Amino acid sequence: MSTVQGNGDLGTDQPNLKPLDSILTYCDTKERMHKLATEDYRMNKAMEGLIHNEFHKELVTVEMWMNGENDTWAILFFYKEKDLACIVGGNRAELFVPGSGGNDI
Repeated sequence: MSTVQGNGDLGTDQPNLKPLDSILTYCDTKERMHKLATEDYRMNKAMEGLIHNEFHKELVTVEMWMNGENDTWAILFFYKEKDLACIVGGNRAELFVPGSGGNDI
């Protein structure tokens, strides 16, 4: 399984890696995950992007969903080659407007 970099111990250069599936809260079919975001969590899509491999092959569509009434957010991962989607989310969303220099977030 793929890994993501977590917070390492302060003062060390060694990252603390965790399996991606240990931080994703739920996976199901693409249709069910879309319904979860729209109907259960009452969120709206705020952003969409793609994840590519080193050969620029599209692997996953990533979507950021938000509910502005209760400041909750979710990131959904829709896998290209299979009917699978996963979600990770939280609360206390805070939005920023990036500047032209890219350092304003």
